[in-house]
Amino acid sequence: MKSIDIEKLNRDNFKSILNSLSMPGSTYKIKSFYDSHLLAMANTLLYSEVSFYYDGKEDINLIKAITNAKDEDIESSDYIFCDEINEYYLNKAKVGTSHDPEFSSTLIFKCKNFEGLNLRLSGPGINKYKDVSLPIDRAFVDFFNEKNSSYPLGNEIFFLNKKGEITALSRTTKVEVL
Repeated sequence: MKSIDIEKLNRDNFKSILNSLSMPGSTYKIKSFYDSHLLAMANTLLYSEVSFYYDGKEDINLIKAITNAKDEDIESSDYIFCDEINEYYLNKAKVGTSHDPEFSSTLIFKCKNFEGLNLRLSGPGINKYKDVSLPIDRAFVDFFNEKNSSYPLGNEIFFLNKKGEITALSRTTKVEVL
C-alpha cells in the first residue's frame, strides 16, 4: 500500500483553497485523498471544533474518524458539502452575526465541470473584473448576491469539478450575469 503524507497533502490543498478564495474565479487543483477530491477538501478543512453537513454518496466515515468533526444538520453546520448545486443549501446556510461574522457556513458543491452561466465577477482579489462560467442559474446568482449583501455577513462557496479543480466565490465577490 502506498503511504500518504497527509500533512503535506493538507498543506498543498489548503494553499489551493486559500488561493481560490482570495482570487475568485481563478482555478486551482486539489490533490485527491483516497481517490476523492471531496474527501481531500473535507480532510483539509475539518477538525474537532467545527461541524459539517454532507448530502451525497461518498463515504465520509473516514473523514469523521480522522478529523473528529461533528456531523450536524444543515442549519448549524460550519461546512456544507453537497454532490449537487442547489440554492436550497445556500438558503439554509448560516451567515454569521454582526458580532461574529466568522460563524457562517462555507459551501462546497461538486459539479461535472465549470460550464454554465456566463458571469462577471468583481470585488477584492479581482483586477477590475473577471468573466467566468459556472454551473449555476440566475436564481442562484440573485440569491448569492442577496445573502452576501450585508458584509461581513455571508457565505463562501467552492465549486469542485470532476478533475479536482476548484474555483470559489467569496462573500465579498459581486456576481453579475452576462
